[in-house]
Amino acid sequence: MRRGVLICAIALVVALPAFGATSSNSVNVLTVFKREIAAIKAHSKVPVILPATLPFAGKVPKVYTAGGGTTKAWSLELDGAPRCGGADACFLASFEALRGGKLPGRPNLRLAGGQPAFYKGITCGASCSPASLWFVYKGVLYSWQHKDAPRNTKSVLARLAAQAIAAGPR
Repeated sequence: MRRGVLICAIALVVALPAFGATSSNSVNVLTVFKREIAAIKAHSKVPVILPATLPFAGKVPKVYTAGGGTTKAWSLELDGAPRCGGADACFLASFEALRGGKLPGRPNLRLAGGQPAFYKGITCGASCSPASLWFVYKGVLYSWQHKDAPRNTKSVLARLAAQAIAAGPR
């Protein structure tokens, strides 16, 4: 579910610079996506479950955001260039939700709240795919991808997902 299906279904796309860095190596997700979250909530019935911050392995560049939603899905993308559209060269991270979606593989992780999850680390071939975490919460498949995650990516993403679930819809 790497951005393709949901991006095609997006009714609203907003691409503008976001200035929500909380330090040189993390981004305040709720600040940078404030405008997109409001738009998603106006168009989608799918709860917005997000971490408050997103850590990076290196220094965070200037970030740009895009996102939108439909009745049954939403998508948010964090990029290092305007109008990136998910291109490998500028993609940083994404957060997606799809009501009724299923994990793409057998669960290989349990979140702190007991939710089954599927994690896939960074893989490289002709290009590199980001680390990915999928989990189902209240009938919604959430998919998070992070290209420049800290070294212990699996535990970081699992911890952020558990914190986002505990915080509830944004």
